[in-house]
Amino acid sequence: MSRLWRAGLGGWLMALSLLGCATGALPPSETTVSILRSYQNQLQSRVASGHLTHVQARELLYTKLGEIQPPLPDLEKLVEFRKQVEAQVEAKTLTPEQAESSLASRESEMMARWEEMAAQYAKQQREFDRLQKEQEQGFQRQQTPVGGRPF
Repeated sequence: MSRLWRAGLGGWLMALSLLGCATGALPPSETTVSILRSYQNQLQSRVASGHLTHVQARELLYTKLGEIQPPLPDLEKLVEFRKQVEAQVEAKTLTPEQAESSLASRESEMMARWEEMAAQYAKQQREFDRLQKEQEQGFQRQQTPVGGRPF
């Protein structure tokens, strides 16, 4: 009985730790990040083919990023960085090419970070589901008498 109690307590502690992680900004799902990556690649292809400028593509990307619910973690920092870079271009302390390079680098870093967060969150969810299933199976075994029939 005490072993079952410890196993149950361990499962609930795991659940609480996962919920504790979720009280901040939720990480995006792997599907969301995949869609965003695909959209970003489509925009880059349209820029390469001359159908969009870098500025137009970036505006479309940021519009899409802003539509994601729940909001992407640290998106506001990326938006603020973009504003700072645009201000530096206006002040002529950065060339448009330097600004493009800087923004592309930061956006790539952020996308990679979101991908990592999504993968880690998915891994934690799978572990939580596994523990929950084990807990439920243990409870069912406890409810089944030695003869094999439940109460």
